[in-house]
Amino acid sequence: MAKEYNPQLAEMGTKIVARREELGMTATELSIYADISTVTLSSAESGHSAIGTDKLIRIADVLKVPLSYLQPGKLEKYSEIPSELIPLLPKLKKKSPEEQRKLIQMFASMIDIM
Repeated sequence: MAKEYNPQLAEMGTKIVARREELGMTATELSIYADISTVTLSSAESGHSAIGTDKLIRIADVLKVPLSYLQPGKLEKYSEIPSELIPLLPKLKKKSPEEQRKLIQMFASMIDIM
């Protein structure tokens, strides 16, 4: 039985292919680096199959994009994070809630000054 085409999955697949090609990476290389089968990747890229969040996270990591990059366009504009900030997020998460709040306030104040 053939898998049904899904436009939202196809949009995600198109984004995976575009970024992979932008990096000069083959589908085989991406599947190896993300530790997923080429069949699974092919199915995801063609929009015929959903894949688990754990695999999407690995794909996004290999493609050096935030997970939100793979979301359908309507959500993307609200959840995109500039790529320069992504390495800072794990450091921020290690801080206490109080320290996080202070850092965010500091950052917001700096933006207002500029």
